Amino acid sequence: MPVTDAIVRRLHEILIRVADIKNQINRGPKQLQLAQTQLQAAKDAVSQCKDSIKQKRLEADRKQLQQREREAKIYEWQGKMNAATNNREYQTIKEQIAADTQANSVLSDEIFEILEASDAAHTLLGELEAKLVVVQADTANAEARIHERMTVLRGDLERAEGELRATEAEIPPDFIDTYQRMVESRGEEAMAPLDDKSCGGCNTTLPPRLLDQLRLGNPIPCSSCGRLLYRPE
Repeated sequence: MPVTDAIVRRLHEILIRVADIKNQINRGPKQLQLAQTQLQAAKDAVSQCKDSIKQKRLEADRKQLQQREREAKIYEWQGKMNAATNNREYQTIKEQIAADTQANSVLSDEIFEILEASDAAHTLLGELEAKLVVVQADTANAEARIHERMTVLRGDLERAEGELRATEAEIPPDFIDTYQRMVESRGEEAMAPLDDKSCGGCNTTLPPRLLDQLRLGNPIPCSSCGRLLYRPE
């Protein structure tokens, strides 16, 4: 019993549907990974901002300690200046006090800049934490949708594969081996519909003798790409 284009057409349609469902299922883990990557990026941004604030606080504390130590040193120099026994000693101490006072003034400016930057970082942290809450909710929703979609797709795949098995049971015995080799090698690309006078897979124009066979309902391989050609419905 020869194979007909009706059964080849039905097989091709189901194979395409099975392949499409499998592709959608395979995209699920990638979509999950993308959502989790975006969530991790939001978490990292919050963590980095917190680390920046901590470093600024430590730097400000270090400079404030230097400032206090220099102030204590200035106080000590002032005591020594009052006890100076000659003008040269007095001038030397006075210059040291001026240098330390200038250094403390520079430190004050640096501390002010650090504290301003820290305030800005705190503002940014609030924005990042708010964004993280949104991303966490979006990620949870995305994961729920993807898992739900995967459940539906697996059911669709099970039904499509069942339909494929039932249709394959109708393949004539003398064609089953050829069909299995083609599908194992090329999957849903093993077949193609006739497109006017051309192969629907590679667009090669077919010679009249092949067109005549196809018009009689006899599937034949494309002489160019090897796909099994059939008449479209």
